Amino acid sequence: MSKGHIIYSSTIIQDVSLQCQSNSSAAMAYFYFDFNDSEKQSANRFLSSLIMQFSAQVPGSINTLSRFYSEHLKGIRQPATDSLAEILKDIIAGLRHAYIIIDALDECTERETLLDVIKQIVAWKFDNLHILATSRKENDIEECLNTRASCQLDIHSALVEADIRLHIHDMVQNDSKLRRFPALVQEEIETCLVAGAHGM
Repeated sequence: MSKGHIIYSSTIIQDVSLQCQSNSSAAMAYFYFDFNDSEKQSANRFLSSLIMQFSAQVPGSINTLSRFYSEHLKGIRQPATDSLAEILKDIIAGLRHAYIIIDALDECTERETLLDVIKQIVAWKFDNLHILATSRKENDIEECLNTRASCQLDIHSALVEADIRLHIHDMVQNDSKLRRFPALVQEEIETCLVAGAHGM
C-alpha cells in the first residue's frame, strides 16, 4: 500500500471521527489490513478489532462482552468467526449511526473468509450502518462488492494518474543514477512505474 493511499484513508478516518465526537449516538471503527504485519491480516483479527473499538464507545456493550468472554472460558477457547460477527451485530444494533472503515481489503491473507464476513454484515441490512472499503482491483473483491456497494469510486482517474506521473518524474530527475540515462530511457521508466502504480 502506498503512502498516498494511507493519506487518503487517514483523512477519511479523521473526518468521520470528528463527526462521531460531536454525536454521542454515533461511533466509528476502522481496520488497516497490512500484508507485512501478521496481526493485521486475518478476518478474526478484523472482527475483534471492530468489537473492541465499538465497545469502547458504547458503554452498554460491556455486559455483552463479559458474557461472551465467560462463554469462551475467559479467553482460553478461541471464538469462531460467526460468533464474533454476532457480537459485532449486537453492538452495532444499539447505535444510531455506526461507521466501519476497512482499508486495503486486498492485503488480507484470509480473503475468502473476510469477503464472507462482509457479505454477512451487509446482509444485516442495518440502516444505521455505513461501510467504506478501499482495495486494489481484484476479481474476487469486485465480485463481492459490485452488487453490495451503493457507490464505487475509482481513484485511478486521469487526475490521480497525472499526480502520480508528476511525482515519479520528480523522483527520476532527482535520482543521481536514473538521471544519467538518456531522456527516452527515463521516459520509459516513468511510464512503466505509472502503469505499475495502478492509481495507488
